[in-house]
Amino acid sequence: MKKNDIIAGGIFIALGIFIFTQTWNYPPPPEKGHPGPDLFPNLLALLFIGFGLTLILKAKKLASIDTEVAPSPKGISNVLFVLAIVVVYVAVVNFVGFLITSAILLFVLMKKLGVTILKSAIASIIVTLFINLMFSKILRVPLPWGFLGW
Repeated sequence: MKKNDIIAGGIFIALGIFIFTQTWNYPPPPEKGHPGPDLFPNLLALLFIGFGLTLILKAKKLASIDTEVAPSPKGISNVLFVLAIVVVYVAVVNFVGFLITSAILLFVLMKKLGVTILKSAIASIIVTLFINLMFSKILRVPLPWGFLGW
């Protein structure tokens, strides 16, 4: 696992650097006081580099401790479930709309991973509304409306 973590960390760092190089020529912000088109790619690049470094440092720290653990069947099923639900999300978000699809996706994911119904419902609604506010209102990025028009 340690070797895989170091490799994955290196890949994340390389992707972060690649994203930075691709955003150098992005145009400046259209209006003063608004974020430019390079804000989110650069933020993503910083997160990739930061998490890659964290993963490498954690792997180096654990190198002295022998903690190899085989993946459990439940862990594997959770990973496959997350991948499947993301594929379903991508397939239906344009038809159903961002608000409904995202809230349902988050609720189902949290329930599958063991969160209570009340906490899942509240968190999925709050996170969905927050993301909608950030993208559609503040950053003016259009999100899929769906057949209901919201």
